[in-house]
Amino acid sequence: MIAVASLAVAVQAARHANAESTRGPTPAELAAAAKTALAQRWVRLPAGQIFPATIGYSSELLTTETASRLGIGAALPCGQALDVTLQGAARAAGCVGVLRADYADELSGTVYTVGVVAFPDGAAAHQFAGAVPPGRYPAVGLHALELPGTAAALFNDQARQAAAVKVTGPYVILAVAGYADGRPASAASERRDSAFSPAAALAAAVAAPLAAPQRVRCATPEFSC
Repeated sequence: MIAVASLAVAVQAARHANAESTRGPTPAELAAAAKTALAQRWVRLPAGQIFPATIGYSSELLTTETASRLGIGAALPCGQALDVTLQGAARAAGCVGVLRADYADELSGTVYTVGVVAFPDGAAAHQFAGAVPPGRYPAVGLHALELPGTAAALFNDQARQAAAVKVTGPYVILAVAGYADGRPASAASERRDSAFSPAAALAAAVAAPLAAPQRVRCATPEFSC
């Protein structure tokens, strides 16, 4: 009798295990897989896909022009890519890392460093974005990326003039802009935010591939479900 009962338990357990192994993922599991994949997208996507080679923008004269990518820097810890004004907020929100790239406007007169600041989730990203000083002049937050041999060779933190910010999912896109000749903001005769208005377009273009909806495919390495 005991043997029969044991056999019945074993059969039931086997049926349950088979059902678990053959059933499709639940909606909750699909949602969790999508959330994890989105948070990892900044390291899974090729950097050249996150930062397009060219980005169109509207100039202060309302002409349509193109910014060109000058180069992409290595991924950095948040404390190395952000200056002291945002380091505390980044730690508090659980910042994961930062990836930066440089762009120049069509005439190579102004340059831009665009940074993808990654967080565990959207709530953390919005928490951090709330600490970004709006309209601060000179611009602060993201360290400028100096790239020798390019139009951004002289672009350092002292040359930052204007900034832009955009939040998408678990990412905050920061952009800082300045003149290609490296003139410090303190030396500018007047504040000209309109000259750096492409910063917002660049931030939006970089946000696009990170925010693009994607169907969950459990059989691929990107999704754990």
